[in-house]
Amino acid sequence: MPAHLLIQDGSPWWLSPDLWVVPGNDPNGPPGSPVAGINAYLWARVANTGNVAANGTRVDFYWANPSAQMVVGVATFIGSAFADLDPGATQDVLCLVPWKPVIVNGGHECVLAVAHGPGDSNPIPDPLPNGYLFDPPAHDQIAQLNLSVLEASMLSMPLTLFVNAVGRAGKQVTLALEFGGEVDARVLANLGVKGLRPAPERHVDAGLSLEAHCPEQGKPEGKPRLELKVERDASVPVFVSLQARRLQRGQYQLVHVVERSGDKLLGGVSFLVVNTRGHEQQSATSTEEQQS
Repeated sequence: MPAHLLIQDGSPWWLSPDLWVVPGNDPNGPPGSPVAGINAYLWARVANTGNVAANGTRVDFYWANPSAQMVVGVATFIGSAFADLDPGATQDVLCLVPWKPVIVNGGHECVLAVAHGPGDSNPIPDPLPNGYLFDPPAHDQIAQLNLSVLEASMLSMPLTLFVNAVGRAGKQVTLALEFGGEVDARVLANLGVKGLRPAPERHVDAGLSLEAHCPEQGKPEGKPRLELKVERDASVPVFVSLQARRLQRGQYQLVHVVERSGDKLLGGVSFLVVNTRGHEQQSATSTEEQQS
């Protein structure tokens, strides 16, 4: 078998445990969530599962405003890193170019890594053409992290995600909210919230809207589902309102905004609502993986 590059997907696939951010100016510091306006470094764990060396493998790193689908031309290139991978080897690869998350989104961004290696058994285009759809489920060399950590006591402003239609055609999709599930312990550690446990019951309410609203206490704005038509070469902002109630300290609730075309899952953006500051969270509100 020739070289075969792998950056592992998560469950769902846009929660990769093989991508992480180190906020601050020390790339060897502890991983955590990106902070708006503060430098951060990106890492990717890349494996060669083939039986031929992949020396000179290049890993390209990108960021994008939170959106379920990321494409070349919407995602912003950060920089590249290089690695020599023997057969069966795994290596943590650092992008030496720092990334500064933008203030406008409060640091809530999606990140993505793409590995290009010589002799890969299933290579992807290099360079990637404009409008190319990053499709992690179809390519082992691509992984996405679309997950933002939100403190339950700080949910006060709507967050924004984008539905993109880049290329020759528009698209018609459905956005829907899904709740619950567990996060891979490696992802929790990469986000700096190691040791949190999932809440046994649902403690977060949410709504989707095409307009930003100031949330009312006890009532998140929006609907659980939206039907959208997006014209070609356009992006439509969608606002996600979240409200936590009685989320106990040390617990988290996972909320997904998933994008589908018919029965096909196109991707998603996820929010990890956590309570690390108080014994019990009575109520709060917010709106928005990313990536992803």
